Amino acid sequence: MNLTKRKREALREQFRGRCAFCGSQLPSREWHAEFIGEDFVQGGIAAVCTECRCAKGNASPEAFRALLAEQVERARRHSANFRTAVRFGLCDVRAEPVVFWFEKHQARGVVSPSSGRASHHF
Repeated sequence: MNLTKRKREALREQFRGRCAFCGSQLPSREWHAEFIGEDFVQGGIAAVCTECRCAKGNASPEAFRALLAEQVERARRHSANFRTAVRFGLCDVRAEPVVFWFEKHQARGVVSPSSGRASHHF
């Protein structure tokens, strides 16, 4: 998605400099402006880190959530290293649904679904 430099920075600020999905700090360059739909965020465009963009591909946020939920079971089936890490308490496996960063912070008012701007209230 092509955005002007000013719009790109505004989008990055809307998400407080964080990836809309995982919440990792976005670098000043090399992150993606991605259309995810107005059902999820105001304006429908989210700031997304390269790692989430690669993992997500063209999946919708709901399909990405389902894909992420499968990762633990896939690792358990195919990775002796993962099973060992779980056995020794190095990984905490939880059967909770994936909640994206933008969902957690919309609820707290940091990313406003109604205004499309970051709130400075904590």
